Amino acid sequence: MSTDKLSPEMDARAREFEALVLSQLLSTGQKAIADAIGLSESTVSRWKEGDIERWCKVLALLELQVVPKAAVLVHGDYLRSLETLAELGLKAEKKRPGPLGWD
Repeated sequence: MSTDKLSPEMDARAREFEALVLSQLLSTGQKAIADAIGLSESTVSRWKEGDIERWCKVLALLELQVVPKAAVLVHGDYLRSLETLAELGLKAEKKRPGPLGWD
């Protein structure tokens, strides 16, 4: 899959995914990963020669997300609803009278 088939946005997302995967691979260690899934360390090492990049592009095309375990994901509609509620609350707070404003 060549990058010219991906939209610039998807290509950028795929590169972000790849950077995250490679970073985690580095911090965990190829040997630990290889041992955990029953492969040789050299097989895991070869993934860096294009397999990880290709799979990250597939994930971007499938509109999936790669995030650290500590990340919290919410649906976009939910986030937009929260933004709307916050905006309404801030507008109401600005209209509220001061401590003695009703006297």
